[in-house]
Amino acid sequence: MRSKRHAVLLMLVLFVVGIMAHALAAGGYLANTKSGKYHISTCRTIKHPNAAHFVSYNTEKECIAAGYVRCKVCFR
Repeated sequence: MRSKRHAVLLMLVLFVVGIMAHALAAGGYLANTKSGKYHISTCRTIKHPNAAHFVSYNTEKECIAAGYVRCKVCFR
């Protein structure tokens, strides 16, 4: 029973890591000039990623240097 739980947990962790890697490869980060927050490009809170108030960045360091703070949803 314990090994099944470990296998399921491992699969879940690998799935989440895969999603994060895909998000970073798909365009990195989107910063919202209205809210002052930056998101992983696939964050569920982004409804219209092509809107004029979103700025694209390749790295998290770029977002921070531009004065944005992390989204609390996609960076849990």
